[in-house]
Amino acid sequence: MESSASSAPCFLPPPIRVGLVGVTGYAQAYFESLRKLEAAGRIQWGAVTIINREQAREQVRYFEARKVPIYDGYEAMLAQEHHRLDWMCIPTAIGWHTRMTIDSLRHGLPVLVEKPLAATLQEVDAIQVVERETGLLVVVGFQHTYLPGTWEIKQRLLAGEIGEIYRIDSIGLWPRGESYYQRNYWAGRLHDGASWVLDSPLQNALSHAVNLILFFAGARLTERAELVEVAAELYRSKRIESYDTIRTEAQLSSGARASIVLSHSSEQSVDPEIRFLGTQGTFTWRFSGEHVFEVDGRTDILRTCDHIPMRELMFETIVRHLQGEETQYLCTTELAKGEVKWVNAVHDTAMIYDIPGRFRRRRVDREGEIFDFVDQLDTYAQRAYERRCWLATAGAPWAVSPGRRDLCDYRAFEGKFLEPPPPQDRRRATRD
Repeated sequence: MESSASSAPCFLPPPIRVGLVGVTGYAQAYFESLRKLEAAGRIQWGAVTIINREQAREQVRYFEARKVPIYDGYEAMLAQEHHRLDWMCIPTAIGWHTRMTIDSLRHGLPVLVEKPLAATLQEVDAIQVVERETGLLVVVGFQHTYLPGTWEIKQRLLAGEIGEIYRIDSIGLWPRGESYYQRNYWAGRLHDGASWVLDSPLQNALSHAVNLILFFAGARLTERAELVEVAAELYRSKRIESYDTIRTEAQLSSGARASIVLSHSSEQSVDPEIRFLGTQGTFTWRFSGEHVFEVDGRTDILRTCDHIPMRELMFETIVRHLQGEETQYLCTTELAKGEVKWVNAVHDTAMIYDIPGRFRRRRVDREGEIFDFVDQLDTYAQRAYERRCWLATAGAPWAVSPGRRDLCDYRAFEGKFLEPPPPQDRRRATRD
């Protein structure tokens, strides 16, 4: 794999002056984590972009009380404040990740950008070019990569604790109601009118599993596995542009075969799980609960990290790195690139098929949230995971044959089965 910018530590004097783009939606989680660091004297607010002040009155009052400059657009913030900033945090819409990251780098600022790094491989390449030109580091918000425990697991796998890994399988079923797709203008979209988004379970909510599969399968500690071949089946049951259900398989450069089944159209929730099969044992990673090594009848149980402390640990790790501490516990653009490639490849391998209406169901929860789901999808998905088979083989009557593609020369998203809509005004898109 071609490397991006060096992850050598910076030497910024404390407190680090932070620029933040957005404070609502998922960006509120960034705001809360940074606010704790500011209260501890680890960072200092430099400037913030808030385009929706009416929806962010509490945050506006917070920043006004501290006399922190508030801007209506990130371009003006960079132009006016870049010389007073040390670091940019970008938890914005997917379609803005590339432009904001590159603009920040060109203004001399290292960047934390929320996952995914970008929508397409071309955009990742563009970011990495500027990253190398400037020598500044971009890290990505795949939070699990910042946990020391994640790297310790990788070391154990590389040491051969479960032998040679030949099979990796993953499942994640997170039902999403109508409000999930109404929370912003790009949820469930393929294109936002100006750039690709490719929002989906694989690209967004459940993408942590994708990133971890490739990371754990990497031949060296700081490297990920490469995709050699991919197959995929994509389904839509909700009123969205993109797919809400996927099963995909990939041949990895490590020699392992990996499969993933994900859906937002199940009736029940199943937190992400990844099972690694080796010639001498197994390892199971879980989003919640416990990670488990099983070798020769022996079981070693590892606790998972709570998700809010995990996010705060990510910020703490990056701050320490910016202040000169040597660490490898970072999600670099090169580690994050594999997830983008898998997302692009499935779209260039298979069409999105609509699940017929006779298989769709609807329920309303106690809060009045409407959930559209597919009848018995939970059963088919679990069966596909356990038996390592396609959804048709698992019994899904609506399933189709998967598309397949060799990826040895696959370096750019083609949009083979997708047509972008006519250009639109995307000025509102700095909103989450």
